[in-house]
Amino acid sequence: MPAATGSDIVGAGTAAVAVVCEDDRVSVVLELAALSAFVLLLRYAAALYANHRLATLSADDDLIPPAARRDGASSSGLDDAAIARLPCFVVVSRGAGAAAAATATECAVCLGAVEEGETARALPSCAHAFHARCVDAWLRLRPTCPVCRAMCR
Repeated sequence: MPAATGSDIVGAGTAAVAVVCEDDRVSVVLELAALSAFVLLLRYAAALYANHRLATLSADDDLIPPAARRDGASSSGLDDAAIARLPCFVVVSRGAGAAAAATATECAVCLGAVEEGETARALPSCAHAFHARCVDAWLRLRPTCPVCRAMCR
C-alpha cells in the first residue's frame, strides 16, 4: 500500500469536518423543530387552562367583580329587607376562663374578634355568626355565607 502523503491526510480531515458540520446543522434544525413544537404545545395547554378557569369562574359569578363582568350584570346580593329578617343578637360572656375563651369567635369578614357586647348576626342556613355590620355589607354583594358559601335566601 502506498504511503499517505500530507495532502491526503488533510483532504481526509476536511471531508470528516464537512460531515461533522453537516450533522451539526441537522441536529440544530431538529432541536429548533423540537423546541418549536414544545412551545406550541405549551401555548395550547395554557389556552386550554385559561378557558377552563374562565368557565369555572363564570359558573360562580360572585367571584367576578361587577366591573370585570362581560354581560354587565350587577351583583345578585340580598336586599335590605331580606338582610333585616336574618337573626341578630348581642354577644354575652358565658363565664370566666376556658368557657369564655371557647365562646370567643372571629368574624370571617373583617377578621376581627367578635367581643362581648357587640351585635352579631347568625346565618340560618349554616349557623355561622359574624359582626352584623360586616356580614350585612357582605350579603349586599353576594347571597352566600363568607365561610361555607351556603345560600342565605
